[in-house]
Amino acid sequence: MVFGIFIDVPLIVGGFLLMFRFRKKLALDILRVKLPALALYLILSVPLIIFEEQINCMLAWCGAVTIPPTLPFILVEMLVLGGIVLWRHAKNVLRVTLFFSIFGVLWEIFLGGLVGAPLIIIAVLAPYVGVSYAFISMLPLTVLTERETASRDGKASLSPLPLPSL
Repeated sequence: MVFGIFIDVPLIVGGFLLMFRFRKKLALDILRVKLPALALYLILSVPLIIFEEQINCMLAWCGAVTIPPTLPFILVEMLVLGGIVLWRHAKNVLRVTLFFSIFGVLWEIFLGGLVGAPLIIIAVLAPYVGVSYAFISMLPLTVLTERETASRDGKASLSPLPLPSL
């Protein structure tokens, strides 16, 4: 952790709670950018991943790099997740986020930063790891599903603001 538990945890958890509360409004504002759904989803994921990884950095590179070396791997995970969401036409972002968080906890336990950690440490850190994975995935998933819903339903609320008539 970069700043210590009393700053890092509120940054991730508070950021997640703010995104959770305002996810629809944020998604509608972000969807004004006219890009393909998957491209917008991945572009939005990058700053969230960088922010989260800089806070939850590994000692080997913590504070030494701007772009975390884990970025490509997490982007591949996000690409696969986005592909699954598009393929399955998932509508419930919260359910997908929950499954991705569980996947993330298992990933960290078996392949990531929690490999070899004592069971008590895993039990204490697992909820935080789950929230971290939810932090990087919920808003991009909301944007992805809202764009897909809008393209199917033809929602007018996602179009850019109309120009004033003279």
